[in-house]
Amino acid sequence: MFLIPAEQKSKLHLQWSDLIRGLAGSSRHAMEVWTLLDKHYSEPQRSFHNLSHIQSMLKHAEERRADIQNFSVVSLAIWFHDMVYDTHANNNELKSAELAGELMMRMEINPIIIMHVQQCILATARHEVADFKNRAADIPLFLDIALTILGAPKDVYQQYSRAIRNEFRWLEAPAYRAGRLKVLKRFAGREHLYFHPIMAAQFDAQARANIAWEIKKLTFV
Repeated sequence: MFLIPAEQKSKLHLQWSDLIRGLAGSSRHAMEVWTLLDKHYSEPQRSFHNLSHIQSMLKHAEERRADIQNFSVVSLAIWFHDMVYDTHANNNELKSAELAGELMMRMEINPIIIMHVQQCILATARHEVADFKNRAADIPLFLDIALTILGAPKDVYQQYSRAIRNEFRWLEAPAYRAGRLKVLKRFAGREHLYFHPIMAAQFDAQARANIAWEIKKLTFV
């Protein structure tokens, strides 16, 4: 569903290499980590949480670059935040943060950057700005970027909805509906879906319309 051709994957590889080079990281280990990133994000069960998702988030980050205080932190968090994605588990964010820390240490990334990247990843568990000690300044905007798919045009959102169902294809319909509705209603009940005013102005109304559509679809089946 959400896939990228080989040419665009090559461009992503270049973006990755440029990012690590700009941080004075180990180029040899950067290549090894790229191989792992490609392996994880190309797992066959991923209909949405794959390299297409990473590409889209990087694009949105670039569009909001002027508002981001540490672009390297946000970029690394985008790359690593869904590296571990097992729909049978409930600790993917923790596992992704742990793996990210290990791999960034291997690439000789600054420890402060590593800490802030891990904070961003952990915050995606509930998409809330947790009260971390020495919290990364860009967590709110990073979370907004992660939720841009909710505010996508209706046809794209409907593709996303089908892709998420496909990632949970092992789950029987009643159980899936109950779990998905719980997530959607939690988002629908939030006063603010997006923290940054520009992101809210751009995505909030469409996101709420999309969520309402899916809630209705799952409720009246």
